[in-house]
Amino acid sequence: MSTAGNADQFKQSFREEAREILEDLELALLELNENCGDLDLVGRVFRGLHTIKGSGAMFGFEDLAVFTHNLENAFDEVRNGRLQVCPELIDLTLSAVDQIRAMLEDREGGAETEVCAGILARVRKLAGLDHRYSPAAKAVREEPTSAGRPVRQWAIHFAPGPDLLLNGSNPLLLFGELRQLGALSMRASMEMIPPLDELDPERCYVCWDMVLAGAVDRDAIRDVFIFVEDSCELHIMPVAGNGDSAALALEEPRSQSAGRRVYDRPDTASSLRVPAAKLDQFVDLVGELVTVQARLAELSARRDDPEIAAVAEEVEHLTSALRENSINIRMLPIRWANAIPSSS
Repeated sequence: MSTAGNADQFKQSFREEAREILEDLELALLELNENCGDLDLVGRVFRGLHTIKGSGAMFGFEDLAVFTHNLENAFDEVRNGRLQVCPELIDLTLSAVDQIRAMLEDREGGAETEVCAGILARVRKLAGLDHRYSPAAKAVREEPTSAGRPVRQWAIHFAPGPDLLLNGSNPLLLFGELRQLGALSMRASMEMIPPLDELDPERCYVCWDMVLAGAVDRDAIRDVFIFVEDSCELHIMPVAGNGDSAALALEEPRSQSAGRRVYDRPDTASSLRVPAAKLDQFVDLVGELVTVQARLAELSARRDDPEIAAVAEEVEHLTSALRENSINIRMLPIRWANAIPSSS
């Protein structure tokens, strides 16, 4: 299938997924109308809008992404306690959901532009966003600091996988999303580009090391890469110290592999014989670890200690990766087990 064909396929997949998200958004908004103080519902609405915005921008629905971004900002104000949920906000957002549906189906990109503009004008006025999210202030948003969320620096390593471009993804749109979270410094590496006779024109060989300074946590950054995380190499680490540490994060050399990435290497690992009972025990232990991690996260939320918060975030990241790997191991095809002779 051609690159264009793949792009159309993934755009259609986005449309289908977006429709499901919109259905959940409607239900959450109706529930929120009855329980205006429910922060879980507020977070559910915010995450739905954030997902549609991010994936819409990735797959070429720029107008839809810009439209949804303004709604997301309004619910960010609600999450931060600067805006109260009211019937007008619910009604406007439900109207916006209808417009997003229309924009998904409008192949020419001109679905009821005046209606969308009218909804956004009322949302901005209601939430007081005209100044806070104006184009002049869009490059670096520092207002979260005043809401008690300190600016932190994050080192990000992003290396697209062999299928990322074929999936219709555009790294430049991801970088635009990151810039909306704070001040972004970037360094591109060309060292993975292979010899010309081995170069695949439909593959991205460039990788990027970045430092993001913003009032965001790791999850907010991971959300930017949510639709490409399975087809890239991604590392997000907190930067300790000041600007010098950030500069070092961009300058630190990485191991080279002569135009090959880790995921290009052939799988030469041999089979490992492990009884099913041991795998069950392993999964159970991981489950216990997840519980402990949740308790640590709760403790961190009650303590105003940046060091504890940083440790809690790192433990959460490692626990999530371990849980995913343990589930994948436990779900290996049963034929693998049958291929291993039993011992007497």
